[in-house]
Amino acid sequence: MGIKFIGKYHLWAGKESRKQLEKLTNEEFLQDLGPTIGSIRDKVEHILLAIEFCFKRVINDSSSPEDTITRIKNLSNENLLQHWDLRDSELANALQQDMEGTITIQRMNESSFVMNLEDYYLQYVLHTVYHRGQVNYCLKKLNKDRIDADYLYYFDELNFLEDSQK
Repeated sequence: MGIKFIGKYHLWAGKESRKQLEKLTNEEFLQDLGPTIGSIRDKVEHILLAIEFCFKRVINDSSSPEDTITRIKNLSNENLLQHWDLRDSELANALQQDMEGTITIQRMNESSFVMNLEDYYLQYVLHTVYHRGQVNYCLKKLNKDRIDADYLYYFDELNFLEDSQK
């Protein structure tokens, strides 16, 4: 179980999120819901950019962060969701591996700290959970069905699938 199960949950929760978001019109996806929350598109871009930069740090990619931001911001809504699915799969796959080692994280003040690679990847799962909650707030504000992707619902679905295969 442990981190490997969290990776499978992350993949499932991302798919549940995208199923809800694919139902939105372009206008709903882009609608500015206020200065504090922004749009659903803003939240999805933020989730995706965090995961993008996670992998850039792991592989020591020194390409321009601005290029990555521009590339993500120029994706259509459909391609943005597809790219999020791809990156979620990569993160889930990374969590399935036996992880050894550490990663050095640069602070804004030029100093750094070190953390275990497993904890580093877990940060991005938790970060996504946090922002998926914000997406739910946006969906509620738009009077749309929200994302039911709590960890408990994942296990309920697993149990349902097991029961239906008996």
